[in-house]
Amino acid sequence: MAFDISPYIINGSNANIVNYPSFASLFYRNGNTYSTSSYCGATMINSQYALTAAHCIYGNESTMLYTVVVPQLEDESNFLSTQQAQASEFYYPDDYVDSASELWPNDIAIIKLETALSVSDYTSLLNTTLNNNFPSPADYKAIGHGLIEGGSNGTRLLETSLEYISLASCQTQYSKVTDKQICFGGPLVGSLQNSTCNGDSGGPIYWYDGSQYIQIGITSFGPSTCGDASLNVTSVFTDVYDYIGWINSVVNGQVTPKYYVTTVNGVRVLNSNVNGSYTSATSEGGSGGTLNLVVLLSMGMIYSRRKGILTRLFKEIRDI
Repeated sequence: MAFDISPYIINGSNANIVNYPSFASLFYRNGNTYSTSSYCGATMINSQYALTAAHCIYGNESTMLYTVVVPQLEDESNFLSTQQAQASEFYYPDDYVDSASELWPNDIAIIKLETALSVSDYTSLLNTTLNNNFPSPADYKAIGHGLIEGGSNGTRLLETSLEYISLASCQTQYSKVTDKQICFGGPLVGSLQNSTCNGDSGGPIYWYDGSQYIQIGITSFGPSTCGDASLNVTSVFTDVYDYIGWINSVVNGQVTPKYYVTTVNGVRVLNSNVNGSYTSATSEGGSGGTLNLVVLLSMGMIYSRRKGILTRLFKEIRDI
């Protein structure tokens, strides 16, 4: 039925980036080869650091090596004509656990850019006041780009309104959720609740404080059926408040990156402070073409909100 066909922010409507200026998107770009849709969302902390989910990058060396961050992109079809910067360093907490069964605890990451973008400092848009005392009812908005239900691609940035679910209530559905995560459901529209979905990972949920939208969370995971009307909780987020100290330490240069990129004889190399280095098979500015990156997401009935690499479309840039 028509109301079941919703862009990946379930029951979403077009978002105006003016209301959400910190929003950013993560794309793959290797010379003349690039992804035609983002693989995760993010938010700009300032001109050189972006905030996202750890599961967006963890264990995906080739993706990290060629990640570009694109700020304030309303329509993904404008990707090539929008300012962007390559990623140079990747950070996530030592106690992040990349596991569906554990519900991705500490699912937060920071990406440092090789060059600064022409954006403002958005540190003031990160929540530093609400510590597990989220008002309800209130104006909460999740935003993102991505899939139409059924697997097709949408290009517009969308928003949807969500409803706060208490930790105790959330734990009846997801027993391992902690107070470092925030749970939401949504109004029922047709047969689906408002919800995030695959591809929204790393993107924000905002709370309107009466004057502006403040980021309180980072999209992490939800049920396998996005917007499932039979469930109380449709979207789970990493609570930004609990990581403000860590975020500040990274931005102030007090934390060692898990991975960092160098260029040797024209070839990008991903160096690891965890387990060695990964070298790309092609040099920068290569001839372009189609990528075949394998990502396996065997998540059972709980899924991260990352868009699977194999579901993304890649094409060659012919005229830049």
